[in-house]
Amino acid sequence: MALKKARELMTENPTCITPETTAQEAARLMEDKDVGSLPVVDKGTKHLIGIVTDRDLALRVLGRGEAGSLPIRTVMSQNNLACVRAEDDIDEVEKLMSSHQVRRIPVIEGQNQIVGVISQADLARERKSVGEKDLGKVLEKISEPVGAR
Repeated sequence: MALKKARELMTENPTCITPETTAQEAARLMEDKDVGSLPVVDKGTKHLIGIVTDRDLALRVLGRGEAGSLPIRTVMSQNNLACVRAEDDIDEVEKLMSSHQVRRIPVIEGQNQIVGVISQADLARERKSVGEKDLGKVLEKISEPVGAR
């Protein structure tokens, strides 16, 4: 049986923000959309340039006593972004999520335009649906604290 592709697991057309979006606006969007991260894109092109997570907002904004008006560009992750292509298979998705220890991974096409996001829950549902017995190990590996390896 052929492995599913990232395109088949992803949530299409994720809500995105730009570097100028404020931390407060990003937090509100995360609450409204019930998501834990938002891709940061170049306005108009959907070219992925970063990602901001609820943890980024908690640690880099609230934890440092910064104002909600702080632009996302100052707190987003932008170096070594873990991304998959829409045609990558789910083993590649799992491998990247595990090695980068991320719970959500952007799916890109073309010139790094974002087309979707795959969450740890999406991967877990897929693995469960095909009867994978190692599901717990997969989730454990993705969630393992940095330095525990």
